[in-house]
Amino acid sequence: MGIGNLLHAFFEDTRTQIALLLVILDVLLGVVAVFVDDTQGFRLSYIADFMRNDVVGKVLPFFILYGGYKYAANADIVIPGLDLEVIMNAAWGVVLLALGGSLLKSLSDLGLFGDNSPPQLAGNDPSSPTVPAPPNP
Repeated sequence: MGIGNLLHAFFEDTRTQIALLLVILDVLLGVVAVFVDDTQGFRLSYIADFMRNDVVGKVLPFFILYGGYKYAANADIVIPGLDLEVIMNAAWGVVLLALGGSLLKSLSDLGLFGDNSPPQLAGNDPSSPTVPAPPNP
């Protein structure tokens, strides 16, 4: 299976479409949250941080597992006692939960939860540096 066929199969997969829908929704909610909350301010570093954490950190590893699964399925590779589809679906579940947490953070930034937002579900990403925004003039 060539890379073109793999990319086509990846973007045709319902799991990928759901993950990308969550990514797009998170970006939109994050941008709206920045403009609703005047204390944050918009910076391009937020987009870079989002791309690093959510796309490169979550979707890209899933793509690598997906590619390995497709390669093994097309090559008729069987590992006794190991179901590659179960591993790929479990990885997709983890990606889905991680993207859901990021989405909850964006909803929390919009003020949807008020002051009662649980930091375990809607807190900052631990790997994200939190630099205060410059004051508005």
